Amino acid sequence: MRKEDWIKVILVVSVLCNGALFASQKRMSRNQALKYELLNAYIYRDLTQLEATIKYQIDNNWDNEPLVIQKLDDAIDSVILHIGMEKDDDKEEILWNLHNYLKGYKVGDENLEGSLTNKQRTDYIYLGEKLRSSGWNYGVGYDTKWDIFESKVKGLIAA
Repeated sequence: MRKEDWIKVILVVSVLCNGALFASQKRMSRNQALKYELLNAYIYRDLTQLEATIKYQIDNNWDNEPLVIQKLDDAIDSVILHIGMEKDDDKEEILWNLHNYLKGYKVGDENLEGSLTNKQRTDYIYLGEKLRSSGWNYGVGYDTKWDIFESKVKGLIAA
């Protein structure tokens, strides 16, 4: 083959390889976006259920206190799942901050029996207010994109 033919072959192979690389990168990016959408939705769901449960308990004189503890555990579990699947250090740090914030509201061990003290109820009421004020409640549209999720987390854990 002539030199020009070799150049054409190399050019065609290069274009095909670049096309395959682009398609692979696009698929990986789409998969990453779906992962965030799913994992962020789990956390959003669990935090909104926690907020709704706290509100329900307040409205019903804390008649089923262990449910609040269970919903808090569900939210913490969702955060742990997201941490385990996160590869970006900055995002993982945000998730750890959320985990540590929520962990501060845990009472005792995994025991769901017994009743809450007045201080624990007050703490949960405060948590419910913080969740509502940062947009973690039903009736408010939500976006699972990372930037929106991150701003809500920062709003929640801000002092």
